[in-house]
Amino acid sequence: MIKKENLFSHSTCICLSILLIYLLGFEQKLDRICLTYFSLIFLGRFTFFRIFFGIWFVIAALYLPVGFYYGPPNVAVISAITETDIDEMTEFCSQLPSYFYFVPLILILFFIILFKKFSFPKTTNRYLIIFVLGLCCYKPIKIIAQYRPNTFSSITYSFLKNIKYPILEFSLAFYESTKIYLTEKQLQLKQIEQTNSIPIVSVNPKHKTYIIIIGESVRKDYMSAYGFKYDNTPFARNHASVIWDGLITPAPNTQSSIPHLISQSIFSEEKKVNAQLNNNIVSIANDAGFETYWLSNQGKLGAIEITVPRIAAYAKHSFYTKKGEYNGKSSRGKHDTLLLPELDNIVSTEDNKPKLIVMHLIGSHSNFCRRLEFKVQFDLNNKNISCYVSSIKETDDLIAQTINILKKHNQDYSVVYFADHGLAHADQYNDLRHNPNYQDSYRVPFIFFDSDKSSQQKINKQISGFQLVYLLSNWMGVKLDVKHDYMQNELSEIPEQQNIKVKDWDNNKLYQFNKLKNDPNPFN
Repeated sequence: MIKKENLFSHSTCICLSILLIYLLGFEQKLDRICLTYFSLIFLGRFTFFRIFFGIWFVIAALYLPVGFYYGPPNVAVISAITETDIDEMTEFCSQLPSYFYFVPLILILFFIILFKKFSFPKTTNRYLIIFVLGLCCYKPIKIIAQYRPNTFSSITYSFLKNIKYPILEFSLAFYESTKIYLTEKQLQLKQIEQTNSIPIVSVNPKHKTYIIIIGESVRKDYMSAYGFKYDNTPFARNHASVIWDGLITPAPNTQSSIPHLISQSIFSEEKKVNAQLNNNIVSIANDAGFETYWLSNQGKLGAIEITVPRIAAYAKHSFYTKKGEYNGKSSRGKHDTLLLPELDNIVSTEDNKPKLIVMHLIGSHSNFCRRLEFKVQFDLNNKNISCYVSSIKETDDLIAQTINILKKHNQDYSVVYFADHGLAHADQYNDLRHNPNYQDSYRVPFIFFDSDKSSQQKINKQISGFQLVYLLSNWMGVKLDVKHDYMQNELSEIPEQQNIKVKDWDNNKLYQFNKLKNDPNPFN
């Protein structure tokens, strides 16, 4: 039992525990609060640990503005620390609420006084100590028993990583994120040293500006351009030059699919496939004499964002709305329309070279409601699905705005839009998620817009997203020395493909697409 005279000091320690967790950017969880509280009541009375805790609370106070927007240390934080220039720092500071300027200073002063004067409670209860040790060790031991790491270092790392003590978690997260950042930066630099190795036969672009818009998580049967009963793609439905019904993406998630959509795929006899990243549409365009641009509303570098940024690094010019994780706290308010001013700047510049501009959208990524810049535009009596359908409408609006920018600057253009993958229904049709077991996770839109459009053409042919880089090269007027239907035929003459194969996100093994299950749209 806690004595009455110690009630205040114990309450203070509980409040300090909750505050530390918040300041370091972590979620408030009972085990975190308990471990922090127990560390304070067991160790706070010793001078060394009083100083140790004081230093960490001061660090936490200084981290408050970063933790609020970015969460605990991740690659976004590390990239912001290492890459942010004075202008970006000024912009970041100017967006902070005024209280972020004085609250950390007040907290620092408060912590210095507290850890100098405060009398921490003394606890020597051996049963409580045993309980705390059990609380610390239960989850790490459970995970070690489940996954059975087989080396001392892996066992130690797994044990430490799963102790929910915020100071330890913060330190490990900072170390891991720094390691990922440095490793990926080095790999990107090495990657771009390998240039396109596909011989170019001829270059004869029909247009001055080519734009590839890569959407996110859009299955075509949720678009009115493909017959969906809610009119969420009026621009594409009315103004597209070609609406292709039948593109099957290589994989059901971004990092597995995009490299194969815009890079050459190498197939092996073991029925596996690998992406030849150096032979991508950007490196091909570079060799063909195009000025290349990559505009992205997805992360530049992160624990998940790996292969796509390596391809993007080939672009001569790049623009990212966020430097780190695609979906962290730093993505708040970062909507796809932020790419449009940069696009306007690019096409307003006079240049004799043809341009290739890749726009990588966050689009309809889950959480769907968080992606919306404006209010939900459709009511399907289901919040998640209503937001999903509305997010597709916002992408359609963005395509319309893209075309308007091109027209404003009298550009001779061709624009293609496709999504990286689809989704499958979950939670009794209350949500949509990644799922490699359904065909609709691979069925995506494939739509063209041309400045010289005369009448709309609809093509109903099933084709594979593997080697789409050949089709895109041919579309740009770049003839490659390869024998493939995508390179040897115009769009309307490409034959339908049989026995299309796809891969999941766990490995490079290929599976028969037509053997996957169907996931019909119940809202159509």
